[in-house]
Amino acid sequence: MKLWRKIEGFIGCKFLVVRRDGTVPAWPHFVMGARDPAVPPALRAYAYHARRLGKDPEYCQSVLDLADDFDRHRNEHGEGDPDVGPHRKDDPEVIRAMQGEPAIINAFPDKVWKK
Repeated sequence: MKLWRKIEGFIGCKFLVVRRDGTVPAWPHFVMGARDPAVPPALRAYAYHARRLGKDPEYCQSVLDLADDFDRHRNEHGEGDPDVGPHRKDDPEVIRAMQGEPAIINAFPDKVWKK
């Protein structure tokens, strides 16, 4: 299965990214989850490259720490299915936000994951 945003005729992507102030970034983005076994190595590669680019060492280390957190979470809760097709009913307001329209949405956390 392709990335959802790369499927012709598909609206939006798999996840709606919302900043803390309620705005949605206008640029392409890619959400990575802890249950995807490909993510910790990707985070580590990102951190090492960011370090080579001269990014803040604390920032780079925190990305490496996050990769370790993701490994622990996946080991405790199992692997996810990042390449599965749509399997939940779309919320029309979320789709509106993905299309760049103002929308009022409710958020329903699956579970609260604490550090």
